Amino acid sequence: MRIKRFVGRTLKDATEQMRKDLGPDAVVLNSRNIPRQGQLSFLAKEMFEVTAAVDDMTPPRRNPYARRTAAAEEGEESAPGAAEDPVESLRKVAQRFQQRAAGEGERRTKQGGEEFAQLKLELSEMRGTLSTVVEHLKYDRMPALPEHLRALYMTLVNQDVEARLAADLVQSVYASAAAEEKPLGAKAAERAVLEAMAGLVPPSPETRTRRRRTHVAALVGPTGVGKTTTVAKLAAINKLIHHRSVGLVSADTYRIGAIEQLRTFAAIADIPMEVAYKPAELVAAIKKFRDKDIVFIDTVGRSQRSPKELTELARFIDAADPDDIHLVLSAATSTKNALDIIEKFRVLKPNRLLFSKLDEAVTLGGLLSVASRDRLPVSFVTTGQTVPDDIVRVDPARFAQMVYSGDIAHA
Repeated sequence: MRIKRFVGRTLKDATEQMRKDLGPDAVVLNSRNIPRQGQLSFLAKEMFEVTAAVDDMTPPRRNPYARRTAAAEEGEESAPGAAEDPVESLRKVAQRFQQRAAGEGERRTKQGGEEFAQLKLELSEMRGTLSTVVEHLKYDRMPALPEHLRALYMTLVNQDVEARLAADLVQSVYASAAAEEKPLGAKAAERAVLEAMAGLVPPSPETRTRRRRTHVAALVGPTGVGKTTTVAKLAAINKLIHHRSVGLVSADTYRIGAIEQLRTFAAIADIPMEVAYKPAELVAAIKKFRDKDIVFIDTVGRSQRSPKELTELARFIDAADPDDIHLVLSAATSTKNALDIIEKFRVLKPNRLLFSKLDEAVTLGGLLSVASRDRLPVSFVTTGQTVPDDIVRVDPARFAQMVYSGDIAHA
């Protein structure tokens, strides 16, 4: 097992160094911005660091399709001198670092707190990296699979699909092919994995039937995810492309400039707009637009860590009683944070996920984890700031292809 760090002026530069040095089987363990240091740090250029690993000690795997030898059938023990288990090797490395931390801690404490604090930070990062490697190897050391299936697994992991989920996808495809006793070539395996990925994301259901003629859609989510821009895109597409009559309502009365931003767009697109400061005003605005085909509601961004503000926003949503509630999440949000946002925003009863800012995400694998765990359909993804472009309606198959390839969809 080789673990190495690469530094570049851009994340792409550091990643290319990693591929060149460690090869295509290298796995990214961590990436981060390197803070500028020194008195003239404001003049320094931002750098990026990638920590990667490659398992170059693992012995060749036996071909799973080859016939076992007589010695193997009789349970012949492996020959002495076999390579040590990589997981066990990493545990030993971790123990050495912990011992070093204990010894260095005593010495550094006497010399000063600043150096000791820096050492603690470095050791903490190293322990985190080792834990990541061990977790990855648990799923990397799967039962022997054909090489093309192992390559599919590594593709998923390198796209930041969780190792556990990637292993489940590949092994389910392999088990299904084995049960049906049919050959599974590289192309067929790739199609099967994509189908399995798509099966994790529910399709968007038809909009529920309502007595009223006007369809009402609200966009909710944390601050800074691009709700106002997305509302403008959806409104423009529905009017200019689908030739529907559209109304806009802004309930984002907290953010400076939010109302004016949407009002400027509404004037250019010749779409009527109302502003709602209270739930009752939101009801009145929707009633005013009862002759429209569709009404879009832009809401104020709220932190998932503020239950009081979410409860206040819920009063607006309950009053509007929308047909669709799109929870907008930035594609650059970590999987852990995204799942926490979804959990806290349940009070608003969202029935769609809308991923924004795909152009700002390094990989898209985390989106599959988010969508598959919560089982909410994905309605749209946005890929830039241009209105009305840079927004795409996706179905499960298209969404799976984007995650697998890492290429963002375009309209």
